[in-house]
Amino acid sequence: MRSGELAGLKLTDLDGETLTVNRSVWHCKEQSPKTDNALRSVAVSPQLVTLLWEQIARQRAKETEYLFSVSTGQPLDMDVFRQRKLKVLLKSLGIPQAGFHAFRHFNVAVLDALRVPLKTIQERIGHAVTGSFTLDVYGGKPEWERNLEAARAVGAELEKAVTETEKKMQDETRAGLNDGLTPIRTKGLEDCVSQAL
Repeated sequence: MRSGELAGLKLTDLDGETLTVNRSVWHCKEQSPKTDNALRSVAVSPQLVTLLWEQIARQRAKETEYLFSVSTGQPLDMDVFRQRKLKVLLKSLGIPQAGFHAFRHFNVAVLDALRVPLKTIQERIGHAVTGSFTLDVYGGKPEWERNLEAARAVGAELEKAVTETEKKMQDETRAGLNDGLTPIRTKGLEDCVSQAL
C-alpha cells in the first residue's frame, strides 16, 4: 500500500481477511486515492489480521476512527512518522534507511518470488496497468481467490523469516554476541514494531 493509503485506513476498513482502500491521507488531509485503481480490496494474511485487530483494539480505546493516528485521533502524518519512528526502528533492526515506498517494492518482490501472477500483484498494489498489453487487455477480471492465496503466502513467508531471525538473535544473545540489536532482543521483534505504531 502507499503511505497515504495506510494513513487513510479506518477501523471499519477491515472485514475478515479483507482490507478495503477507500481513501488516502496526505499531510493530515483526507482525499481520494492516487488513482481509480487504488480504490480496491486487498486480502490480508491471518498473521496480519491478528496484528490489525490488536491495533483496532488500541485505537478503539483511544476513541479514534483511524487505524493509525496521533494521540489527538487525527490520522498520522506519514512524513513525520517516518522521521520520528520508522528511522529509529529501521536502525534498531539493522535495516538500511528507507521510506514507505521501499516496503511497497519489497512486497512486490516477495509476491514475485512466490510466483504470484503479475495480474494479481497489479490488483493488490492498485496499479492501472501491468505494462503488458496482452495481460492488460486479455488478463481477465480480478480473481479474489488468487488475492487471498497471495496474502496467505506472503504472511507465511514473513512469519517464517521473523521466527528464524528471532531464533538467530536469541542464539547470538546466548553466545554473548552484540550486534546493536539489543532493544529487539529484550522486547522481541513484534513488540518493537507494535511500539513504533
